[in-house]
Amino acid sequence: MDALYRITESLDWISIIIFMCLLSFAVARQFTTLPVSEFLSVYVSSRFIKISRDGRIDNHHGYKYLGLIIYGISIALILFKLSTVQNGSQSLTNFILILTAVSTFLIFKHYLSKLLSTIANFEDLLISIDHERNLYRAALSVLLMVIVISIYYIFPTSNGFIQITAAVAGAVIIVYHFLVFYNHRNALSASFFYFILYLCTLEIAPYLLLYKYITV
Repeated sequence: MDALYRITESLDWISIIIFMCLLSFAVARQFTTLPVSEFLSVYVSSRFIKISRDGRIDNHHGYKYLGLIIYGISIALILFKLSTVQNGSQSLTNFILILTAVSTFLIFKHYLSKLLSTIANFEDLLISIDHERNLYRAALSVLLMVIVISIYYIFPTSNGFIQITAAVAGAVIIVYHFLVFYNHRNALSASFFYFILYLCTLEIAPYLLLYKYITV
């Protein structure tokens, strides 16, 4: 009991961050008539993606934008927990650095992709890809938050569980990430050169740079 108390006490600022994420999602739920189950249906079906792209659903933006913020925070919390497994440090400064790196990476990647799509003239295709990918990210933020709670409060000292869970989270993100490309395979085949350019510039190089930054 004393050990659990010390762990909880040392994670006060993390508890506040997690609580604010959950609270903001609950508030967003009160300001939209869209059921959460409908939004989270993107896990297993592309129906919601299609009807939201067509404009038949216009009240999902609260979930979407808030989910994108929580998505970035959740990834930062998972990476921070992995870093504590290696060096034992739980400094707020280290978390802020990781969160800054993740946020900068996602924002930079977004605007660089818009620049590249403008130069290569495939803006419409990128808009469709971004719409689907952002919905996946927003929906996955709920799953990632469950993972965050598990590794910080249910099994906070089990290094094996933390590493395996983080690996599973990474695998899920990668699967849904490339599922977007699979769903757009017909459009991509018509612009294969631009797709290779996009893939190398925005889907491989940025991740290598982020990995290099975190492991330095």
